Amino acid sequence: MTVHTSPYDTKTAWLEVMLLWAAGISVAMQFAKFSISYDALLAYYQEGATLTGAAISVVGVIGLIFGVSAGVVVGRVGYRRALIGALALGSVMSFLEALMPNFELMMVCRVIEGFSQLGVVVAAPTMIARLSAPQHRSITMGLWGTFFGVAFAMTGLFGDMILRHYGMGSLFFSHGLFIGGVACVLYFRLERNNPLYENQTSTAQNKMLAQMSQVYRNPRNILPAAIFLFYTCMFVSLLTYVPRLIEDEHLRSVIRTCLPLMSIAGTFLAGTLSQYVMRPQNVAIMAYFLIATSAVALNFLVATPVLFCVVAGVMVLSAGMVTGAAMSMIPALARNPNEQAQTYGLVAQLGNLGSTIGPPSFATMLSLFGVQGLISLVLIFCVCGGSLSILAKRFKNNSASL
Repeated sequence: MTVHTSPYDTKTAWLEVMLLWAAGISVAMQFAKFSISYDALLAYYQEGATLTGAAISVVGVIGLIFGVSAGVVVGRVGYRRALIGALALGSVMSFLEALMPNFELMMVCRVIEGFSQLGVVVAAPTMIARLSAPQHRSITMGLWGTFFGVAFAMTGLFGDMILRHYGMGSLFFSHGLFIGGVACVLYFRLERNNPLYENQTSTAQNKMLAQMSQVYRNPRNILPAAIFLFYTCMFVSLLTYVPRLIEDEHLRSVIRTCLPLMSIAGTFLAGTLSQYVMRPQNVAIMAYFLIATSAVALNFLVATPVLFCVVAGVMVLSAGMVTGAAMSMIPALARNPNEQAQTYGLVAQLGNLGSTIGPPSFATMLSLFGVQGLISLVLIFCVCGGSLSILAKRFKNNSASL
């Protein structure tokens, strides 16, 4: 098997890294654009809350079903071709959505967008890792981990303005222009036939089912993805339900704006810590410990709203650190780019699983037990995620000693 050595041993291709990050933001907007236009979609299509909500989540369901197989397929096709093809597909779907077709066709477009999103979240981080010098890799992977939060922040800022002034069709058309523009720039910026963007063939790739089975059995694949899983079980729910525990209307509005920003800051912080201070496994352990500690503290601060908001901010900051640590852990544990692509596919799959099971679990616990129910569930997820982080640390240590 031919092994291609990356020329980025001493320098990082920052422009390409930023463009690939923009690609991630553009596909995360596939979730965000329907999230901010939910009420408008509900009024336009008159399909009810359940089906309209399904239009938002169906993009993630594709990742839940096909995450690991996407990691294998993207590796075979080549990262550059898969990335640009996925972006182009997403652009076409946005333009079709801008025509405001009937609800059934709109749902078909959303399903196809799910494949577009999945292709990018598998290919782009693999390419970022390959374009990063070792001394910058944790930072660039931490940057990648912010793409979802940044997409929601940008869509909330600019997309909401487009929606209010020009309507849903213009919002979807604008997204099509953005994602298509990113595809065009990457098409001309990324070199063709560059070994960095191609997978390395091997006999192990001849049987896809066998390779997918191997992904689930490989601790280098499963550990970062499982650590990320327990973060996703909590994250959306924390952003959704914690502000509702605050009675003061002004503080509730402030905390809703600040929590996503704290998450982004935590992801950047984790990338920096993983690069210069400690291993990403240790960052994940520390992050889960801080989440658990903050959750316990919240139980005693419900009557003091300002302190409650501060501790909630620390908790979400720590949750964001899990993302940065998990993303930094992938290139640290993987033996080659093929394993990285497979892990990103598994991360997409388990991440969507966590986002699916988390909100209803928290809603149930809150309705039954109040704040104590939320805290208990957070502690359970923290114990699971922290334990896996300790296992990942021991696995790395044992691997190094072999």
